[in-house]
Amino acid sequence: MKLFDEHVLLRFLLLVASVLISALLYSCSDGFSLKEFVVVFSISVLCNLFLLYVALFYGFPRSNKEKKIRNDVGEPQLQPAEPSRDYKKDYQEKNELFQMMIDVSAEGFWTFDVPTGKVFWSKKVAQLLGVDPSQIDDSFELLRSRVVTQDWDAFRVALNEIFNQKSHNFSITLRLLHKQDVSFMISGRVQCGEDGRPIRVIGALSEKVDRKILEKRNSYYDYQDALTGLGSRRFFLEKLKVDIDVAAQRPDYVFGVALIDIDSFGAINDSYSISVGDDVLRIVGERIKSSCGEYDFCARIDPDVFAVLFHGVKSSDPNLELQNIVSRMHGKIKMPIQIDGKELYISASMAVVLSKDVDCVEDVLASANVILRDLKKSGTHGGVQFFTGGVREKAMKLYRMEVDIRKAIQANEFMLMYQPIVDIQNGDRLVGFEALVRWNSAERGIISPADFIPLAEETGLIVPMGALILRMACEQTKKWVDMGFKDICVSVNFSAKQFALDSMKNDIMDVLNEVGLNPHNLKMEVTEYTAMCEAEKTLILMKELTDLGLRISIDDFGTGYSSLSYLKRYPVHTLKMDKSFIDHVTDDEEDAAFARMVIGIARSMNLDLIAEGVETRAQMEFLKREGCRNIQGFYFSKPLSPEDALEYMKAHYADEPETLPNEIRIA
Repeated sequence: MKLFDEHVLLRFLLLVASVLISALLYSCSDGFSLKEFVVVFSISVLCNLFLLYVALFYGFPRSNKEKKIRNDVGEPQLQPAEPSRDYKKDYQEKNELFQMMIDVSAEGFWTFDVPTGKVFWSKKVAQLLGVDPSQIDDSFELLRSRVVTQDWDAFRVALNEIFNQKSHNFSITLRLLHKQDVSFMISGRVQCGEDGRPIRVIGALSEKVDRKILEKRNSYYDYQDALTGLGSRRFFLEKLKVDIDVAAQRPDYVFGVALIDIDSFGAINDSYSISVGDDVLRIVGERIKSSCGEYDFCARIDPDVFAVLFHGVKSSDPNLELQNIVSRMHGKIKMPIQIDGKELYISASMAVVLSKDVDCVEDVLASANVILRDLKKSGTHGGVQFFTGGVREKAMKLYRMEVDIRKAIQANEFMLMYQPIVDIQNGDRLVGFEALVRWNSAERGIISPADFIPLAEETGLIVPMGALILRMACEQTKKWVDMGFKDICVSVNFSAKQFALDSMKNDIMDVLNEVGLNPHNLKMEVTEYTAMCEAEKTLILMKELTDLGLRISIDDFGTGYSSLSYLKRYPVHTLKMDKSFIDHVTDDEEDAAFARMVIGIARSMNLDLIAEGVETRAQMEFLKREGCRNIQGFYFSKPLSPEDALEYMKAHYADEPETLPNEIRIA
């Protein structure tokens, strides 16, 4: 607090000065005449009044330093000065935003300016009316020339009623001259000035959707393939069901079904384009349809699979008649295709089934699909195969197996076994496990992967199955790591179909992040075939994954392309020598020479090598003598359950785990 205030002191001095001036004038007034006394007295009064006013009422200015600061509030916040606005720019931006909203709208907009008689049409109006936007002018001529005369007259009447103030808005249906089954709804509303007279009409134009027509259109696409114009899968199954029911009631009624699968269709899309692939499908569909009889039915039931239903085969020898028909059809399909100056050669595999061999829709499709699978497995691409004895049983077995696999994925019936990988050059130290899947079926018990993995590959079920296996392996590995086995590494097999997924990298990292597992503890095993499928894409993916810390192993090395060039390009850490080369290393010089060569390749390229399928001491000693470090096989251990794998790990892990609880529970 200040001891004194300068302004108070100044006011006090002014009052003292006023008193002193008055006293001085009074003491000097004796010698003045009356006139002089009046003048002096008046001056004295004015001076005193002025001094009194200043002393009592004048507000002295305060400097910034002299302003009183309150202790009960914080430091005042300075408000930034409001920036100056560019109103012209704001107006322009609002117009652009308004125009953008009009352009992206599903409806067309129009305005009619009454004083000038000009009309504005949005671009959407031109699209709805089927004209080029450049043809739009500032009049109603566009509308008049495109709609039915009767509807145009109704529009004019409604517009005049607005001008005459008989109504404020209208809504009228318009039909196009060139396409009267398509109608539009045009609406308008008047805007008046201060004097109440119309100055502008604002309106919209939108397609009028008839519910019945819409339902008919949707039903049409349910039953017809949009690309080829043939029947849809749904329509084919319904017609097939009708024929099966007729055949069940009439023993003399015979029909046939042919499934046509375009071989290697994916290569056409990859080599040319999806557009070229679509053209191929359309042309093949036309050739199939032109080869059919008047009452036969053609459909596209899968992306590259067509089906033909041969109604009522009346020949005394149905097999012979269908052989002649499908042979002509097959020959026509394989003819070269001309697209954009390119000549494409295609092949197609055909499976043919007669009604006398099947009794339900599932039998027909299962039998035909088994035939197609057998054709592709045998390498007989482009062949024609009829249903034969034994196919039905095989077909139904595979069909049921496929259904059961789908159910097993949902029910988590798959389990993992873990086969140890041992370092024989370092006291048989455990270095990791390979995760091997088994199917613990509720109905059939334990099923070997050889019985379901090939089918899962064919049907694409290997993708969801592989995702489940990866998660199970990562969760189990994380449990072992948390128990103190920090360096344990588990290998998981990946298929070519998984590597083909664009989301492969993100899928793996999502699992690792969710589980909390270090990528260092996971090794990916892929075959040579998988590594070479879409080589450039696979190379990029492998580099991205290894940059994140994952390790990659080439499984069954030597059984695939047997090319060393990709080993130099690919970020591979480990080679696994296939069991077929291990079985006879002790009694077959060629196998022994091959084993030595693979060991030398791995050593020269600084890659780890694992010999799998080692079953005897002689095989192990040969591999150890030749410098192979890691082996895997029944000689050391068969695949183990998680509980047994833990016991094996406690006995053979090189270092004692950092923290090992007294009681260990494995889920």
